[in-house]
Amino acid sequence: MAQSPGDRVAATHLEYDAVIATRNRPDALALSLPLLVGQTRPPRRLIVIDSSDDHAPVAAAVAKSVTGWNGDLVIEHSAKGLPLQRNRGLAHVTAPVVLFPDDDSLLYPDAAEQILAVYERDGDAAIAAVCGTEDLSPPPGFKDAPVYQLSPVHKREARFRRLRNRIEKRIRGAKPAIELGRLLTSNFRVPDWLNEMDAVQVEYMTGFRMSFRTSVIRPFGFDETLGGYALDEDVDASFTAARSGLIIAALRSRIYHHRFPGGRPSGFGLGVIEVLNRHYVIRKHVLAAGLDAGAAKMFRGSLRRFFGMKLAASAAAIRTEFGRERIRGAIAGETAGSKLWQADAEELSAVYAAQLRRLQL
Repeated sequence: MAQSPGDRVAATHLEYDAVIATRNRPDALALSLPLLVGQTRPPRRLIVIDSSDDHAPVAAAVAKSVTGWNGDLVIEHSAKGLPLQRNRGLAHVTAPVVLFPDDDSLLYPDAAEQILAVYERDGDAAIAAVCGTEDLSPPPGFKDAPVYQLSPVHKREARFRRLRNRIEKRIRGAKPAIELGRLLTSNFRVPDWLNEMDAVQVEYMTGFRMSFRTSVIRPFGFDETLGGYALDEDVDASFTAARSGLIIAALRSRIYHHRFPGGRPSGFGLGVIEVLNRHYVIRKHVLAAGLDAGAAKMFRGSLRRFFGMKLAASAAAIRTEFGRERIRGAIAGETAGSKLWQADAEELSAVYAAQLRRLQL
């Protein structure tokens, strides 16, 4: 049987740039950057956009961490905001592929190589984005370092998150982002060679392990409207990429998310944006895809079920003040989110921003 062009092994050797947004975490960079520049396929350019209160420690940590690496280094200080910082970094990207690891993403030695292998095999450029796979253990050589000891809480959270994701994928409507991701990419042909490379189609990517074809992400970038902790900016960017092609997970590309200690919003603020941002992203891409009123109603109903599941999952946290505030915030976020479904594409961002102001976030 004759192969289609996309099924033939591409001879292209692609280079990539890496963009990292960081804030007040030089210790995290001191651990993650040596792993990034020490990849079997290191980045051609490393771009660090820092919004720290004091830029000097971050600049020093970056310079020390890349000693011996001969690529291009760009480091800038900017205003804070994850989408804003990623966009500033994207402006410096010149390679055909761009990785966006978090400042506490710990890449196994060949993680980038395995991601690039998927792009390089894709002779038809039908794949818009590729992510690595979360590993629950740090890369070799770091297990005995005290700073890398994974707390029991984080280990339980990571295992529960994986189990929850598997369950939600099997229950129709349990997670509206999964349903929308499937719909947005339903018209693209999935290559026959994915299994050979231990790669699978996914509905969206998680921020600490994502990459894009530069030509796909550059025209749109990251949505700076997303406020607070900028939750779901990765889902939003994934859906934007899905307009151009498939989103693929490279299962051989292993990345450990250390979840380095850092600031987080209040319980109320976190509860709001966990719900409100999901409303915004789903509504935005329902509109962008031109889906009809019936589809919009279906996704609005899925979001109500999603909210109910979040409340049920948060019941155990009601014993703490933070947990009670988070639940209160989630309820406020659901009320605010309902306003977004009355907005059209032109006014959606303004309505979302107005709800954040109303809630003093």
